[in-house]
Amino acid sequence: MRRWGLVLYALLCLIWGSTWLVIKVGYGGLGPFNVSALRFFIAAALMALAALAARARWPRGSREWFAVAVVGLLMFAGDYGLIYWAEQYIESGLTAVLFATLPLMTLFAARAYLPGEHITARKLAGSVFAVIGTLALFADRLRLDSGAVAPMLAVLAAVACAAIASVVGKRDAHDVPAATLNATSMLIGATALLVASLASGDGFRLPTTAATWAAVAYLAIAGSVLAFLVYFSLLKTWSVMSLSFISVFTPIIALALGFVFLGEPLTAWKMAGSGLILVAVVLATRPQVRA
Repeated sequence: MRRWGLVLYALLCLIWGSTWLVIKVGYGGLGPFNVSALRFFIAAALMALAALAARARWPRGSREWFAVAVVGLLMFAGDYGLIYWAEQYIESGLTAVLFATLPLMTLFAARAYLPGEHITARKLAGSVFAVIGTLALFADRLRLDSGAVAPMLAVLAAVACAAIASVVGKRDAHDVPAATLNATSMLIGATALLVASLASGDGFRLPTTAATWAAVAYLAIAGSVLAFLVYFSLLKTWSVMSLSFISVFTPIIALALGFVFLGEPLTAWKMAGSGLILVAVVLATRPQVRA
């Protein structure tokens, strides 16, 4: 894992950079909580099979099960439930800009929960520059209106859920194998999403079109099983702050895919934003030099 760390980090950026659009077009009329619950039920089943095949141990003790519950309820139910709901009303670009606040929120969450984590000027500046850089990426297409306030707040709440879940997973689930951590927490998250879907009146229905099934399958297999196996494996040796910057790399990946496959132009704003994000990552993650 350490040898392939940078390659796997890039893989995460590539996968999650493609999921913003797939989430946007993959509802299939099923409702946000319904389709996200289906995604994580499928992913949890696949994770459980992988854990059984690898004979990985399951969580034990109150501390590990607490971490599993937090990751399930905040990362998979809270984070993704709110994102699926919000993307019905706002553009993927605006969602990406708001989610770029993840390093900033992670900085404060880590300071509160992880021993030895400190808020330095370098980390703070890098987190702020990341938000500004992501804003520059989408400067030519952002549109705001009064009806977008609630979805925007929902995305910011999703960011808080992701930050808290990551630091709790880092500290309290460090020794839990990634497969069993994901299998159990995804099942908890999917169940919570199912309850939310039933409470909102969407019920629980299966897709009726091949396109929706394809979107759900991609998000479950690539965007959940593969991505979170890699994420929680890297979390054991990488800092939670370094991994949080995936959220600002993913918009760059999404724009690059648009340039390659859709012929979308690379504007000066996009180039400037990408450069600023790279500066932000170097600032925030470069080790401090001691005298």
